[in-house]
Amino acid sequence: MKRMVTWILSLKGDSAASDTPKAKGKEYTYTLKDGKTVKLEFPLFVEGSTEKVTKDVFRGYELFNSYCFRCHGQDVTESELAPDLKRSIESGLTPQDFVATTMAGRDAKGMPSWAGFLTEEEVRKILMYVQGRTLDLIPVGRPPSEAE
Repeated sequence: MKRMVTWILSLKGDSAASDTPKAKGKEYTYTLKDGKTVKLEFPLFVEGSTEKVTKDVFRGYELFNSYCFRCHGQDVTESELAPDLKRSIESGLTPQDFVATTMAGRDAKGMPSWAGFLTEEEVRKILMYVQGRTLDLIPVGRPPSEAE
């Protein structure tokens, strides 16, 4: 099953259509604590707020807090059980690799396959939360959401 998931996810990057330029979606610019700016392809915060995260990012927090924190650390902090996701993203882990690894798992490292349990959309929401934490834009703890 893992090979099938990996193969399916790999098709996105191997198609002939990938040679054609993709239309750029909306980008969201955020200023980091050091004054640098970053652009993301998704909104972290509700428009007009720098504290309340979007429903998608909050759902990513809920999923991470339910399934991922045991191995990857509370609030996407280091852990002795699994790789530091902040460091992985800072080192160039792509969104496609994040999704593929999460869905297929890594038996040799003790990571289960989440395919069939989490959807690709849910994994992308987890990634949104992880990216926000990696950039230190989302503070430690339960982030306030637009639903509140």
